[in-house]
Amino acid sequence: MRAALFSVLTAIISFVQAAFFSGESTTVNLRAQASPETCGNIADLVPLFQMYDAAVTVHFYTADDSKVTATIQEGTYAFNGVAALIFPTLEPSTVPFFSLVNARTTSFFYTTNATERSNALAAGYRDYETTGYIYPTQVCGSVPLYRAHFIGANTDYIYTTSVTERDNAIVNQGFVDEGIAGYVIELASGIIID
Repeated sequence: MRAALFSVLTAIISFVQAAFFSGESTTVNLRAQASPETCGNIADLVPLFQMYDAAVTVHFYTADDSKVTATIQEGTYAFNGVAALIFPTLEPSTVPFFSLVNARTTSFFYTTNATERSNALAAGYRDYETTGYIYPTQVCGSVPLYRAHFIGANTDYIYTTSVTERDNAIVNQGFVDEGIAGYVIELASGIIID
C-alpha cells in the first residue's frame, strides 16, 4: 500500500514540476509584470505541498518533497495537493514564511509576521522550519494566501489561495477567518517563464 502511495506521489510531483516549469503555460506572463528589482525569479518557484492527518485533524505544508514522501511512507499524512507556488530561498521583495509546531496539539502554524511568530512561541509552539519565502504585499502577479483557524479538540490551520475553499471551511467546517498570511503565486495561474 505504501509503495503504491509513494508511486502516486512521485507521479504527482513529476506532473506538477513538468506542468508548471516547462514554460508551456499560457495564462499569465509574470515575466512581463516583473522587474528584477522587485520580483523573485519565477524560474525558482517550487510547489507548497499540502498534507493532512485526518486522525488528529492537522494540515501540514512544506516545499520539501522529501518530507512529503516521508510523511506518506509513515502513513500519518495524506497528500492533499499543491496549495501554491513559493520561493525556496530569499528572493527580492520576499520574506520568510515561518513554520512552527505545537507538540501538545500537533498543530502547525505558518506566518511571515515576527509578532505572530513571537506570540506563537510564547504560547507553546516551537520553530519547525522556514517553509519558504513569499511576498508580504500583493506584487509581481501574486495572489493572497488566506489563513483560517479551527479551534477545537485540536487546533488546525488551513492556507489556501481559493476564496471558495476558505469560505467553505468557515461556513461549513467551523474555521475562523484570520485574513491573509502573505502573497504567493497561484498554482492555477499558468505561468509563462520565458
